[in-house]
Formats: sequence, C-alpha cells, structure tokens
Amino acid sequence: MPKIVLHGKYSQEAWEGLDATGTSARKEAVGALLASTGASLEAMYMMPGSNWDFMMIVDNASAESMAAVKKAVGPTGAVLESNATVIMTPEEFDAAGSGDYSAPGQ
Repeated sequence: MPKIVLHGKYSQEAWEGLDATGTSARKEAVGALLASTGASLEAMYMMPGSNWDFMMIVDNASAESMAAVKKAVGPTGAVLESNATVIMTPEEFDAAGSGDYSAPGQ
C-alpha cells in the first residue's frame, strides 16, 4: 500500500490548542480525518528539537486523499508548512522496475 511521511509545523494558535487539549487528542482527530479519505494514520510523532513539529506515517495514501486533507486543514491555518514524501520498502522499490531513459548527450 502507498505510504507517505508527512512533516508539519503548527501555527502559534494551534500550539495554544495543543496546550489545552494535548497531542493525543490531535492524533485521534487526524486519524479520523484520514479515515474519512480512505487513508489511515499508521504513526504520529512529535519532533522536539527539529525544524518540524510533527511527523506522521500515512498508510493507503493517494494524491486524492492528501488533497482532501489539505483542503480540510489548509483553511484553518493550523499548519503553517508541510512536506509529504512517498516511502517504499526495498521490495516495493525493486518491483517498480525502471523506465526507458537516455541522459542528455547520449
């Protein structure tokens, strides 16, 4: 199944909300949001000492599910910046094969 690692930075207002409700409540809310898009939250980690505030591993992710998340979360202003990276096991990577390509000048 497709997996994505998602990193993000919270706004000041989001941090204030986290202080009031706790990050465990956020994990539950994000899990529910992802489930509503057909994806699931495999793991969520807070990242003290990093340039990012949190990291999630999203399972069964697709471009459509990530677009739905962006459309739901973006207007709230809770996440100031994010980065999504597709991850694959070595076996999935090997099974992908390779394309037909010629480098410039070859």
